[in-house]
Amino acid sequence: MTQETDDGSDFSPPDGEFFASVVEGSADPIVSIDGDGSIVYANPAAENALGHDAAFLTGGRLAELISDETAEQRAASLRARLGDPAGLVDAGDVSVPLKTADGETRTFSARFHAHEAGGETVYSAVFRERSAGDRDRELRTFRNLVEHAGHAIYVTDTDGTIEYVNPAFTRHTGYEPEEVIGETPAVLNSGEMSDEYFASLWETLRAGEVWKEEIVDRRKDGSRYHAHQTIAPVFDDAGSVSRFVAIQTDVTERKAAEGKLKQYRDIVERLDDPILLQDRDGTFELLNEAVSEFAGVAREDLYGEDETAFMDAETAAEIDERRREVLRTEEPADYEVSPSFERTGREATFSTRRYPYYDGDGDLAGTFAICRDVTEIKEREIDLERFKRAVDGATDLIAAVDRDGRFLFANERYRTYHGIGDADVTGLTLSDVVDDGRYPDVRRQVSRALAGQSVEYRATRTHPGRGTRTFDVRYYPLEGPDEGDDSVVGVVGVLRDVTDSENRAHQLRVVDRVLQHNLRNAMTVVRGRARQIAADAEPREEIADEERATGGDDPIATAADDIVARAEALLSTSEKAHQITEVLSDPPETEPVDIARTAGTLAAEAGDEFPEASVTASTPDGTVYASATAWIDRAIDELVRNAIVHHDRESPTVEIAVAATDDEVAITVTDDGPGLTGMNRDVLETGEAVDALYHGSGLGLWLVYWVVQQSGGEATVREAVPRGSVVTVTLPRSDR
Repeated sequence: MTQETDDGSDFSPPDGEFFASVVEGSADPIVSIDGDGSIVYANPAAENALGHDAAFLTGGRLAELISDETAEQRAASLRARLGDPAGLVDAGDVSVPLKTADGETRTFSARFHAHEAGGETVYSAVFRERSAGDRDRELRTFRNLVEHAGHAIYVTDTDGTIEYVNPAFTRHTGYEPEEVIGETPAVLNSGEMSDEYFASLWETLRAGEVWKEEIVDRRKDGSRYHAHQTIAPVFDDAGSVSRFVAIQTDVTERKAAEGKLKQYRDIVERLDDPILLQDRDGTFELLNEAVSEFAGVAREDLYGEDETAFMDAETAAEIDERRREVLRTEEPADYEVSPSFERTGREATFSTRRYPYYDGDGDLAGTFAICRDVTEIKEREIDLERFKRAVDGATDLIAAVDRDGRFLFANERYRTYHGIGDADVTGLTLSDVVDDGRYPDVRRQVSRALAGQSVEYRATRTHPGRGTRTFDVRYYPLEGPDEGDDSVVGVVGVLRDVTDSENRAHQLRVVDRVLQHNLRNAMTVVRGRARQIAADAEPREEIADEERATGGDDPIATAADDIVARAEALLSTSEKAHQITEVLSDPPETEPVDIARTAGTLAAEAGDEFPEASVTASTPDGTVYASATAWIDRAIDELVRNAIVHHDRESPTVEIAVAATDDEVAITVTDDGPGLTGMNRDVLETGEAVDALYHGSGLGLWLVYWVVQQSGGEATVREAVPRGSVVTVTLPRSDR
């Protein structure tokens, strides 16, 4: 059959007699419309379903049959779509509520297809009306799918009141059905979405359109989650919106991953250190702007290239070898390179760590490298090494501590002096190194430096191996390492050993006074005696006869004897001054000395030289080693000689006794003479009573003082009973 169109032409159903008979005989309504939405064909089933004959339908617009009961916005949307049917071809099933001749609304599901008919493009659709049974079966199937869906689904009425939630909704939000049914989705409101967001959502839904956006909601426990939310209107048979169905997909982990990825990307881009990703062949797949800045080549021009595109060939070859090593071992590699960049003229040193990287299937895909620019650090390390060598090579003792007294560093001289050796000092504190007796004073001076003062003072230290030493001590505040940081973070101490210079200055003062006194006095006598000899030269015969007659001494002979005695005294003083000079000039190095043997030898030699004296030695069996300088035997000999020469009796008695403990060796020289004066005691024990050095014995005792000091020992004096002196020299014991 044919139908006449509104322009008078005939329109036939789809071409072919067979297909025409099928369309004409179909039990389902079939309607064809042109590009403007006008009906050009309706089969008999359509006439029956709508209650209008073909003549009424043909030429009319399908959109005009939309039921008036359809929601206004929904109806407007459908009419617009039916007026431009080309857009319906790929839309799938479209729900179309149509008004019948008797005013009833029947909802059909239609799927439009485009085809050619009569030289024109027309759009035909089969309009199927679902039965109640079909709807029930579909509803049960749909409900089963919804119940087992992995996404949170909830249904609301047109006012937004929740009517249904599936089990996934409970898993995702923590709310049980009975807690939210009857409520609105506001129970999920996190407060992070704007009013404009919800206004746009409702505007879209009331227009019958589907809303798709991401939302931040809140679970029952108060935690927030990100969801991709789709809300669609549900239409009833009359084409009106009867409810809304919402589907939420939890994308919290994805959003977190995206956030971290963006954060990492921002960090990588902001880093001044080059970061790059290369495939197995070494070509760049990803790199940050720092690579481009060093290379002097735009980043997009480097993709597909390798290091040879912008650095010297030698370094590029070294990097390539390292890259191949990582691919071969699949282990990270650390290395350092110093490339030069021809385009920028820059040179730099990079500390690089290169890693293997794998694709999504776990296959080795290439390597990525993080290159830290350590150029300034290397330059500082070189400067630091120079300073370290200078500090370690210094003759001064140099160390630094932090505000809590913990050591930051100490040079070799400092460590050696304090017996630390080559050990790391960073685990030590001042209290570990400085003995208890000196620690309070040292801590007080360090506190002054921590307060910002520069501290200078002189101190005396007794070293077990080097004896008593004098130091010029200086403490300086140590400021923070950052430029402009004036805070004091510690103290640097510099201890300069001025013992030798101090000793020499002392020696010069002593020798000056000795020479001023002894030489002056002696030379005055010599001059007087010389004048006497000259005055007595003429009457010598008469004087000689007279003195011989009276039995007196020859005055000239007496004067000559006096001159000889004075000269010998000066020679002795000169010899002792020379010995003292040698003692003070020699480095104060100690060595093991057999004190028992030395005492016995000195007693025997003194007995031979002074036969009128009784000199004995009392020593332990075997050998007794003390730590002393090579001059220690001269010091003990001086004590023995001083006791004999300045004795006031014809037969002096002197005893040398040696006693030893685990730590010390004591040498005691006891005599029965008149005893030492107070000044001589001061010289022997402290080296300070210079007035006593006017006498020859004082100069010799001063020699004893310095030998004992340089040996790390000490001397004490006490009176003997019933008369005499007891001089004890205590030295550190040595294990040979």
